[in-house]
Amino acid sequence: MRRLPASRIGDAPGVRRPLQLAAVVAAVAALAFCAAAGVIRLRGASPPASVSLELPAELSAPGTPVDIPLPSAGSLVVDGEADTRLAAVDPDSVRAVGSVAKAMTALVVLEARPLSASDEGPVLTMTAADVAGYQATIAADGSALAVTEGERLSERRLLLALLLPSANNVADSLGRWVSGSNAAFVARLNRTALSLGMTRTHFEDASGFSPATVSSAADLIRLGRAVLASPTLSELVATPAAVLPDGTPLHNLDTLLSAVPGWLGIKTGETPTAGGCLLFAARREVGAGASATLVGAVLGQPHLAQALEAARRTADAAFAGYVGVSLTTPPPGAGGSVTTSWGDRAAARLGPSAASPRALRRAAVLSLDPAVGPVPAPLQSGQTVGWVRARLGGRVVAEWPVLCGAAVPGPSIWWRLVHG
Repeated sequence: MRRLPASRIGDAPGVRRPLQLAAVVAAVAALAFCAAAGVIRLRGASPPASVSLELPAELSAPGTPVDIPLPSAGSLVVDGEADTRLAAVDPDSVRAVGSVAKAMTALVVLEARPLSASDEGPVLTMTAADVAGYQATIAADGSALAVTEGERLSERRLLLALLLPSANNVADSLGRWVSGSNAAFVARLNRTALSLGMTRTHFEDASGFSPATVSSAADLIRLGRAVLASPTLSELVATPAAVLPDGTPLHNLDTLLSAVPGWLGIKTGETPTAGGCLLFAARREVGAGASATLVGAVLGQPHLAQALEAARRTADAAFAGYVGVSLTTPPPGAGGSVTTSWGDRAAARLGPSAASPRALRRAAVLSLDPAVGPVPAPLQSGQTVGWVRARLGGRVVAEWPVLCGAAVPGPSIWWRLVHG
């Protein structure tokens, strides 16, 4: 009988198979892990492209500054575009303002009883109180509009009588109509002044005839802006002349309305205590299709004629100090690049601004503020990758888009597999 040779444990087929299977499983798992890692890398967001710019720190408007003449006495303030203070002398001194107060009276009347541009408004019937007010005004040597009991005048006609020939009695009539009494209306004037930030202003009456109705030139600038913000009131104060239904002519005491281009008026004033006073506005083209608007106040002049002349000279010089500038074209020398971690790059350039021409002070300095940062790729040619903003006193006056000069592809599959 033959004997079979003894077999070794390691040579047994049933033992070798599990070890081989484990090796295969481990290899497959490793490949799956690598594939999963690759998928994660391919699916992950690409690193952003970087944008760098070179541009000047600031731009300067052409020309040299123009000096603005100031009166030797009294107060004057002139503000220009964006509420920029152009000139001031004694701006905060509290002074009597005379009939300049009627600008606030008209503003408050229109807030209570609004008028459209073509609307005559409600019709008021003059009463015995209105006639008595007229007689008292004449007795005090104030400016007045003659009225008779039973006479009917529209709100618009009364406002024109208030603002053009500066009728004191009409201020009182309008005040009683709006608030029921002169005292209640004056209280409303003072509340409105505070709401406008006119902290150095006090109204004792609606006409400004009282020496106790006072303000400062700086405060009146706030009132002037409020007048210009009202389309109806700004139209009324710019009216050189009008006629009442009975044929009575009304002439605006601001004679610059018919003498100075772009004069917008607002309100004159003159009393023995206040002297000559004027709250005014003007708008004029300054080149390149741009216009500038001024708001000014003159107080404490010997007479109204001197206040008008001071305002005219100041406005002429202030406008001469403006220059119209087109900000469409990007700043000279501005440019840059768009770069990526995977080696692709393109030039960056500034596109044109959509800003309208601006009225700038001669030699005014605009700071340039770039706003660029990482941007996701791929990028198309001409795609916006940032902005450059021009600021004047913190206010943005123009902005140019930063554009990618050529297409920038995303990273290749191989780069993403290697770098993630």
